[in-house]
Amino acid sequence: MSDDLLTTYTATITFDRYDEIRDALFDTNLSRSFDKRSYQAGNIRDGVVSISHGSVHRARRRVENTQFRPDVLRLYERDLFPQVMRDLFDVVIEGEEADLYAVGELVSVVLASRRAGIEYDPSSIDELRELVHAVDVFSQGSAILDAKDPDAVRDLVRATYESFERDFVRPAWERREALIERVERGDLSREDLPHDILTVLLLHRGDAQLELGDDGRVVREVATYLQGGTHTSGQTLVNAIDLIFSTESSIEATLARLTDDVGFAQRVVHETLRLRPTTPKIKRRAEADTSITGRLIPKDALVVLDAATANKDARYFGAAPERFDPDRTVADSVPRWGLSFGAGAHQCPGRSVAGGFPVPDDFEVGDEHVFGLVALMLQEVARRGVRPDPEHPPERDLRTERFTRWRRYPVRFTGARSVTAPA
Repeated sequence: MSDDLLTTYTATITFDRYDEIRDALFDTNLSRSFDKRSYQAGNIRDGVVSISHGSVHRARRRVENTQFRPDVLRLYERDLFPQVMRDLFDVVIEGEEADLYAVGELVSVVLASRRAGIEYDPSSIDELRELVHAVDVFSQGSAILDAKDPDAVRDLVRATYESFERDFVRPAWERREALIERVERGDLSREDLPHDILTVLLLHRGDAQLELGDDGRVVREVATYLQGGTHTSGQTLVNAIDLIFSTESSIEATLARLTDDVGFAQRVVHETLRLRPTTPKIKRRAEADTSITGRLIPKDALVVLDAATANKDARYFGAAPERFDPDRTVADSVPRWGLSFGAGAHQCPGRSVAGGFPVPDDFEVGDEHVFGLVALMLQEVARRGVRPDPEHPPERDLRTERFTRWRRYPVRFTGARSVTAPA
């Protein structure tokens, strides 16, 4: 980012139609870089891939996208995640009552840590909870444009970042550097290295296009993938259950279908993301004068893309688009999750991890299909008999204006453990 970024904007322009927002997301004149106060004053987003622009962004995505290949996704979904998920659920669901959001984040952070390159003691629930705490803080930092108290968020991010780097990133970094040195000496092949974001960043630090010379930028990049992989999955799991519980007439039938059909579980996740996007209003800054569907946007304007409204566009999502309907029929060209993963250069790299591959209009998928890890989590909590907790109402996260975020979601489980492996 340049040294003279703005703290004010020439205009604020909002779009809320599906086609307009898609055009905006593909417009290379609109960037995710904002102002120094929000992003460079000690915040977790300073210089990371999600707000970089142009050649730096393309170069980083080129090397980081190797961690999201279909074969890697299938390995995680079919071999690595299911047993880890079930074992961890057995530990963290200690009785009939539980906080579903806390459970979801603890399970999600395991895989997110592995993909990011963070190491922890697998026998220590306390270390997992430390990572979840860091994720919660970094999530506030990533949503700082919507924060109600940005100064408090920045202070909290700085304090948390120091211990996160010291306790989790640096030990993993040192081990990977030692392995990379062995590769350079010929003692190991590259295939013997860990397959994670931290490793590929260290391997490519010499590439000037990536702008990774600053150690802090590497740490923040790793934190971005940890935060994104954990927070989005945990919130989506809760929002899916909340939408099911809100449709009182079909709770039992829906949960029964989830138990038996992972394909249906994936469609529930996609419909949840459509109605409850993790980022309801996507924000961009105009790097230059541009226009969207004929509407002029001046340089340095703040562009607000109301994805929550656009995802209810009846022209794309049919009759009653505001209704929760996992069996909704849409055209194959329209993602079932709407615009919730973005589009264009900044489309979420982890969309297939959380949401799986797109589901065709006829719902028929082949053996190579990836259902997404949130679908597996959703199916698991359904198998364990998740039900509303009438004595303890859920609590939304009021630290941000994003209406899709929760702080607590108490539920009850009528079955102690899963007895059936995921489909």
